[in-house]
Amino acid sequence: MATINGLGSTGSSGLSGYGGLASGLDRDSLIEGMTYATRAKIAAQKGKRQSVLWKQQAVQGITNKMYEFSNKFLSLSSSTSLLSGKLFSRNQITALGANSKFVSVSGSASSAEMFSILGVKTLAKNAQASSNRPVTEQVLTTGEMVNDLGTEITRDVIGGDSIYLKYGSKQYAVKLPQGGEYDYSTPEKAAMAINKALEQVEVGADQTLADVMSVTQEAGKFTFKNISSGGNALEIVGGTGNVLVDLGFLDEGESLKDLDDERKKVTADGLTAVNDAELTEKVTVASELSGKSLKFTYNGTTKTIKLGEYDSQATMDDVLANLQKGLDDAFGRGRVKADLKENSTGDKSSLTFQTITPNGEADATSIIKISGGDASLLGENGYLGIASGASNRLQLSASLKDSGLNFGSGLTMPLTISNGSDTFTLDPEKFDENSSVSSIINEINSNKDLGIHISYQESGDKFVIKSTRPGASGDIDLGGDLAKALFGEAGVDYDVQAGTDAVIRVQYAGSDEVATVVRGSNSFSLDGLNVTVNGTFGYDESGNPLKEVEAITFEAKTDTDAALKAVKEMIDEFNEILALVNGEVKQKPNRDYSPLSDEQKAEMSEQQIEEWEKKAQEGLLFGDTDLRSLTNELRFVIPADMREMFKEIGISVSTNYADNGKLVFDEEQFKEAMSLDPSKIRDALSNAGGSGAGLMTNLKTTFDKYASMTGATKGILVERAGSPHSPLSMLKNTYLSQVTEFDTYISRLNDKLKMEQDRYIKQFSSLESLVSQMNSQSSYLSQMFSM
Repeated sequence: MATINGLGSTGSSGLSGYGGLASGLDRDSLIEGMTYATRAKIAAQKGKRQSVLWKQQAVQGITNKMYEFSNKFLSLSSSTSLLSGKLFSRNQITALGANSKFVSVSGSASSAEMFSILGVKTLAKNAQASSNRPVTEQVLTTGEMVNDLGTEITRDVIGGDSIYLKYGSKQYAVKLPQGGEYDYSTPEKAAMAINKALEQVEVGADQTLADVMSVTQEAGKFTFKNISSGGNALEIVGGTGNVLVDLGFLDEGESLKDLDDERKKVTADGLTAVNDAELTEKVTVASELSGKSLKFTYNGTTKTIKLGEYDSQATMDDVLANLQKGLDDAFGRGRVKADLKENSTGDKSSLTFQTITPNGEADATSIIKISGGDASLLGENGYLGIASGASNRLQLSASLKDSGLNFGSGLTMPLTISNGSDTFTLDPEKFDENSSVSSIINEINSNKDLGIHISYQESGDKFVIKSTRPGASGDIDLGGDLAKALFGEAGVDYDVQAGTDAVIRVQYAGSDEVATVVRGSNSFSLDGLNVTVNGTFGYDESGNPLKEVEAITFEAKTDTDAALKAVKEMIDEFNEILALVNGEVKQKPNRDYSPLSDEQKAEMSEQQIEEWEKKAQEGLLFGDTDLRSLTNELRFVIPADMREMFKEIGISVSTNYADNGKLVFDEEQFKEAMSLDPSKIRDALSNAGGSGAGLMTNLKTTFDKYASMTGATKGILVERAGSPHSPLSMLKNTYLSQVTEFDTYISRLNDKLKMEQDRYIKQFSSLESLVSQMNSQSSYLSQMFSM
């Protein structure tokens, strides 16, 4: 028999004040004993409250299972519904015959035998145009660079560095990006770039550092100003490299930590640099390139190639040699050819990269891309003058003239393109010759009147233009400068294929006449059947119908496997619910285990508490009237006078009384019944209410009675315990009302306990005072008599 200590002291009585100093009495223990009755009542009420919560949890466990069962098997919208009967309909349509591979079909059984297909002359295809040769030269080309690496160039010294700021109690890093809109070549441009960098750093509350600090310059000196309205302090706390020296806030060799606050604090009046900014420096091209790295991606494989160390005597030929060796080592000899392309004056060259085959011929199928590298080399302001991501294909993010298109010139404003009689002019406020290729294509594709959709195929370096109008109704007849700049000349640079309709020969049942059906799509509805054609047959090369051809016919049958799977799962889940309910009703409670009080839990480990409460939760619903009624209804969900008929379709009730109405499923018997008469099974499961109501109909009636989640009045068990699947029921149910009553009563008992404790503390305090007085008098008398 399980035992556990009852109410007692846990070492923390919660009583205020000090007792027993004069009397020597253990005041707290005495008060705990004197208030035992009230504390016992509180513990008892908490135990009853916990029992109600456990009952609620157990009932919800049952209704959750019933809800899931209903959604899966009793909902008319479920694909596994056994109430709708659709699983037992002849809805599996199969094309028959030697030519059935050219057709797929779905639909209703009533339409399956209405016609046959004698031939498919043509398939539907939208009009299409595609480039007949690459639209670029398929060469990756950098910007121009001086051939003499000893030449001096000017470069910025702060791009890529970071400034560290402290705003309030948090520190933020302001990265100074390189390239694009970030130019640090002059103080004016650098101030704009730093302000833009501040916009990229969030400081919370929909604010960025640009909302709390501004950067200005005057005569080459920078000023940081605190413009925050929140009153938070702002200061410079560090930076990478020599960024603070370069910006003029530190002298060479100075350390920020040694400076006074006035040299670091950014105030509303502004913190002005002590020196003029030095934003650029003169370096040779050799030092700019030495040791730098580039990432190349060849057909999806990425490798990093490091440049060599160059002196002032080196030339671009040395750089070329380094790159070629790196490319050969990375991707194999004879895969990527690096070369130099000199300008007209011979003082500058561009690097070019072309994919080739090992025998030296151009490889039009491979892609080489610069996918990354040192920031000083790439981007708008990088020395190589090429963006990360550039490849030997069309640069969709570049303008028409810079994208590498073979035909990207000769544009007039506004940009106009036509398709037949339909003309589209792009908004001149948004689009011009400097707009990116991708933005122009997206704008054209968004125009429904043109009826075309443009896509670029990178691997083939080609454009594909498809008509958005189905079949023969669409055409492609492009015109305008924009079309020529993008695609070139029709018949020279791209070919057009006319759209075609699907043409099908059909013979209807009971008629010798043959009808020709024309559709703009290969998927269409024909007399209730959804037909998709994917090949041609029944016609000779001249397009004449063949006389001797096996027609495609259609057969409708029931999907036995799907029906069997659904019924088997239904019976398994029904038996789980039946076992769960019967288990709750028949499980007797163990009177030795009751809900634990707080004092009892304090004396136990987590595992002991878990094991105890598992035992305490057993049998809470023993003999429950509602659950007993539910088990009776589930036991007889198949009436006794219908059990022989259900046995014929493979569903029977266990004859073992201890199984409490468990359903037994005979798969082979079910398959045989399905092959003979699927409608018999459908009726047995889904017939409407009455004496001959189907199994699923009876189950729906029972499940709605006990576990309905909808309506003004929910199911019996839902009204009693609520359910997460019916949110309003969680706010109003029988168990919740009981818990609320317990809470009210426990609150009153706690008030009573507090009053008792306060009264006893007051009485003990008076006792202590009297004892103290008596001790004083006794001490005085002892002294008097000892004199």
